[in-house]
Amino acid sequence: MDTDRVVLSPKAVASPGAGEDGPDQVLSRRSALILYGSETGNAQDIAEDLGRTLERLRFRTSVVEMDDVGPKELLQHCLVIFAVSTTGQGDMPQNASKFWRSLLRRKLPPSCLSRLAYTCFGLGDSSYPKYNWAARKLCKRLGQLGALEVFTSGEGDERHDDGIDTVYLPWKGNLRSWILANHPLPGDIQPIPDQEPQTPRFTLLIDESAPKAPASDPIHQQYDKDKAQPSEAPSAALLLPIRGGITATLRSNERVTPADHWQDVRLLRLDLETSPAEPLRPGATMTIYPKNQLSDVDALIERMRWQDQADRPLRFPNGAASLPKGLAWCATTAATTAITLRDLLTHGLDITAVPRRGFLERLSFLASEPDQAERLRELADPAAAHEFYDYTARPRRTILEILRDFPSALVPAFSAADVFPVIRGREFSIANGGSSLNPSLSGEAAAATTAPLRVEILVAMVEYRTIIRKPRVGLCSRYLGGLQPGTRITVTLKQGSGMLGTAAAPSSPSNKATSRPVVAVATGTGVAPIRMLLHHMRSAASPPAEALLFFGCRSRRADYYFADEWRAASNGGALTVVPAFSRDPDAALEDAAARTAAQDEPVLATAATATATTDYDVEAAAARLLLRRQDAGSNYVQHHIRRHATKVADLVTRGAVVCICGSAGAMPRAVRLALEDTLVAAGVCAGPAEAAEHLATKVDVWQETW
Repeated sequence: MDTDRVVLSPKAVASPGAGEDGPDQVLSRRSALILYGSETGNAQDIAEDLGRTLERLRFRTSVVEMDDVGPKELLQHCLVIFAVSTTGQGDMPQNASKFWRSLLRRKLPPSCLSRLAYTCFGLGDSSYPKYNWAARKLCKRLGQLGALEVFTSGEGDERHDDGIDTVYLPWKGNLRSWILANHPLPGDIQPIPDQEPQTPRFTLLIDESAPKAPASDPIHQQYDKDKAQPSEAPSAALLLPIRGGITATLRSNERVTPADHWQDVRLLRLDLETSPAEPLRPGATMTIYPKNQLSDVDALIERMRWQDQADRPLRFPNGAASLPKGLAWCATTAATTAITLRDLLTHGLDITAVPRRGFLERLSFLASEPDQAERLRELADPAAAHEFYDYTARPRRTILEILRDFPSALVPAFSAADVFPVIRGREFSIANGGSSLNPSLSGEAAAATTAPLRVEILVAMVEYRTIIRKPRVGLCSRYLGGLQPGTRITVTLKQGSGMLGTAAAPSSPSNKATSRPVVAVATGTGVAPIRMLLHHMRSAASPPAEALLFFGCRSRRADYYFADEWRAASNGGALTVVPAFSRDPDAALEDAAARTAAQDEPVLATAATATATTDYDVEAAAARLLLRRQDAGSNYVQHHIRRHATKVADLVTRGAVVCICGSAGAMPRAVRLALEDTLVAAGVCAGPAEAAEHLATKVDVWQETW
């Protein structure tokens, strides 16, 4: 990436009023707008870091969601910087979709943004075909409207060993140099030194005169140190007023892997008290908002010496503006119920996350011991990226552990919301669809529940040991693992995106995604969104369209999720399930349909075993496959895709939707290579290059990997 290329227009990039005005006048007009579009919070982290960088260059900065502004507001600043993630199938994040639609209005004249000077940093995953698509199409559209890209936009790849920082840190350094050269500070004014703390963006107001809140305050979720328990307090008082939230009651929390299996995987069933505005479509997700364990909250309060302040009410004189994005519920709830620092730590601030660099930087100014402050500054230095990574990301060292490593660092209670990150919701693919979303139609007595919607999610508990041999359990895993049936929580729903998400409702005859064949490839819990699609297909059409599912897991006994359902659906139905058991490859294929399909296909393992069962040159095709195969002798999904080359190619040429779900990284690339091989083997394409082009341009591929 050529970060040194600069497109300059003096009129566009010069600080307004920099002519004969004095320093104060120049600084008053020195403003930057940093906009972010983010699903998981990574782009927001980048935007906030850029905001702090520009503040040190003495810009007045605003860091806001893209949906919070319109095109006209872009023209009110010297510089606009976008930080945008790509989600789904090359889509904009949910909090950038309204802004994106506003840019697509046909009535906008082509020169309406001619006074806009901007740059952009995109966050993407190179295992997706539409890598960094959101940032690229944003820049293209801004250019069509006359905006000037004054500094070359950057693209970060989450697949890189060191993550986004590999590209982001040098890009930010070059951007800083460019700004100093093209937006020089007036007179003798210098940037704020890195050794000087910045003004906090958010300051909590603790009512020291008010009595401490009682332990039975209804906002407290009454669970013990390790488990979430249903509260005896009025249930409505326990529910966080999250924007767009829906109240859900947990009906079951079932472990679906054997007790002796290394991974704990849960199937959670939740009844929703209200239905979404539109029926849920394939690819839809549910977001759950975890909470910190009370033992961790107690430990932090003791470590920070907040015992006298933790249970006193907080005041929010400026409402939601007093808080970071994601904590607006505090101001809303405080209007009727006392909110304390303990509540904020329990429900809102992530105290067990692996911190970003900015956390260590802010902590360095709060350490009273000079050697500890210096060490924190060293770790936060972008020049020490590998050392920072080795200290934080590799061992998954948490914020609580870092605070123990630097005992002289004490965060003032009023700065908690400025120093600690916000707990972000965890998004899970919905695992059921069609009629199974209706409890009264899914085998239960109508009187058993009055909920209009039942949603299932398949969750792999995050439990592991780090390189320093410390056990780790993810925040959401600890929360969900202890949730008991009957607990009421607040969730949000998001419709599916891309090809499947835009399909019509099941009753519509124009439902493209459910009237076409499907070739689905899933590994592990990635089978959840595939199951929703198959349920949707079964409910939408009679008979349903043909579907072929390659399901990769370790073994039939341990993690062949929904095995009974696949067996029942395959017997005489339109669904064929081909399991790939990587740890017991000799397991018999019990699914009759899968067994029949495997016998009908040429096994393209070697040229010697290939047989001319079709009218194309199987031996030549097998030889071509051998040149590209890297998984010979394995029992992964890509291995079985090649074994069923004829069937796969037939469905693809009949317009099948191809779905790839599961682990990111090597799997999606290996599956795409196998799909290309099937097109060559079946004679659809003459060679690998043509097959890759065919798959990219003529086949609808829906990918959901993590």
